[in-house]
Amino acid sequence: MDHIFRSCRHSPSFWNGVGIPSEVAHSFALDFQSWMAINLRSHCSTIHGLPWNLIFASTLWYCWKGRNNLVFNEGQQPPVSPQKFIFQFARDWYNANKCSSSKPPRQIISIHWIHPPIGRYKINTDGSCKDPFRHISAGGLIRNSEGDWIKGFAANLGRGTIMEAELWGVFMGLSIAWDEGCRDVILECDSWDAVILIQKPILDSHPLYNLIIDCKEAIGKNWRCEVTHIYREMNASADHMADLGHGLSLGLHVFVSPPTTASNCLVSDSIGRALPRAVLV
Repeated sequence: MDHIFRSCRHSPSFWNGVGIPSEVAHSFALDFQSWMAINLRSHCSTIHGLPWNLIFASTLWYCWKGRNNLVFNEGQQPPVSPQKFIFQFARDWYNANKCSSSKPPRQIISIHWIHPPIGRYKINTDGSCKDPFRHISAGGLIRNSEGDWIKGFAANLGRGTIMEAELWGVFMGLSIAWDEGCRDVILECDSWDAVILIQKPILDSHPLYNLIIDCKEAIGKNWRCEVTHIYREMNASADHMADLGHGLSLGLHVFVSPPTTASNCLVSDSIGRALPRAVLV
């Protein structure tokens, strides 16, 4: 290996002109293992602004590639000035890696549950799945513009997927609100995928087609019904009701009065207690 990368008569053509930093120049006189370790672990940069360890690794690759061309491609000689290929390769890798690893800017905002407008009702729903046995449940609640409890529900759904749980929560919340006589409702769900499935056209080949159609038909009844996605920090009360369903017998359980275990969540919602959330700028 040392011969290929340093001792071969073709090797100098690869290393000359790549801008070896002074901090690592001494390593080229050391043994092979030390030479590799020092350069690959280096944190210095080249005059081109690229990390030296990236240029070093790229040069190794082109040395190896040149040697293989020489042996297996009828003595094909390396390019006279391979540095431009080395720098282009390193720059492309650097830019691609920088883009994939960088995260979009975010800012912290404060959010909380918001009361519906006067005369309207808000339905909050959620689904829950307990791994590894895929036990699913759903829950939710209906409140008026004062934040008063109208009705709530929790359901033990047996086994299934989290999307089933989310959609069952939506369907049950809508059905209970309709039966309660609410005719102007806003349904909030913290599952973006569930909201999209309900709002967009659906193929009959979808495994949850019937449940999605039931939700669409419930929304399409003779009432004002708005379905929207919210952050989970704004949906804590519904999350509590969904989690409650895991401890109940199979089926739907309707709560005329709020369970005592939900009191903290309800109070936080009522007074608008805010929670932090990182969102895209």
